Amino acid sequence: MTPVLKTTSEMPLLVIAGYGDGLGLSLARRFVAGGYRVAGIARNGPSQPAPEVRLYRADLADPVAAANALRAIEADFGSPAVLVHNAAALVRGPFLELQAADFEQAWRSNVLTAFNTCQAAIPGMLRRGGGALILSGATASLRGGSRFAPFASSKFALRGLAQSLAREFQGQGLHVAHVVLDGILWSARSRARFPDLQTEGCLDPDAVAETYWQLAHQPSSAWTLELDLRPQTESF
Repeated sequence: MTPVLKTTSEMPLLVIAGYGDGLGLSLARRFVAGGYRVAGIARNGPSQPAPEVRLYRADLADPVAAANALRAIEADFGSPAVLVHNAAALVRGPFLELQAADFEQAWRSNVLTAFNTCQAAIPGMLRRGGGALILSGATASLRGGSRFAPFASSKFALRGLAQSLAREFQGQGLHVAHVVLDGILWSARSRARFPDLQTEGCLDPDAVAETYWQLAHQPSSAWTLELDLRPQTESF
């Protein structure tokens, strides 16, 4: 049986920063099945909220809003045993047509949200003895594609943030992992954006959530810093 992280209360807590349809809902279902309570932070949240998830509305690019959301979660449930940062925005376009605001939007959505969330959550996680902090990356975390300059540069930065946090906090019991999602997650939103999309060419959110579960419960003698996930049809 997979071990469950212990907290000061009866049930451990998962916090999903950037909670929404697709992977957010799959993570919530997997961790609830494993005995967790789940809190989600989002500006809007999923189209069909799950009753077992407590939703906290906040713009995570705002440091005050992020801190207030984590403070409210800790007051309601205690400190998280697992934190997943899943907030992202796909900002792309021909480089010569981009504006400085496009770069800023990508950085704020993909990196600043992670910085603010981690800075607000880590102190409580350390007080409870550690836990797992998982940052969701992308193909662009490793390779800057044509017309992806804003997105790729921000995802490169997120990867660097994960590496820095791991080296600073793993000795204090905090397992930091960066997951490269090399492919499109199967969801209603993806199908609307790409009408010809087929399920066999996509990442299954439930399968990805299972990998996140395993990451969150790795023994401290064998922690993963980074792994990449892709459907078998994806070229790389």
